[in-house]
Amino acid sequence: MNDAEKKLLDEILQVLKKHPDFDPPFFRTDGDLVIPLNNSLKKNREAHRRFANAFSQMIKNDANKRRKNKAWV
Repeated sequence: MNDAEKKLLDEILQVLKKHPDFDPPFFRTDGDLVIPLNNSLKKNREAHRRFANAFSQMIKNDANKRRKNKAWV
């Protein structure tokens, strides 16, 4: 890690102290800096996303059903 990367990482660590929802940052081999979200928050977001998608699909399927006209005898 060169001096510029070390300085950047130190500054980011100072900012992340105020934001506990993130895991410590790291550099990938290709030079990208990654600041991962905490694993428990990722799982929670994924669960909410799946629930929302399932509910949306149920509503969409229900809307496609033909409704009978109750006034027609």
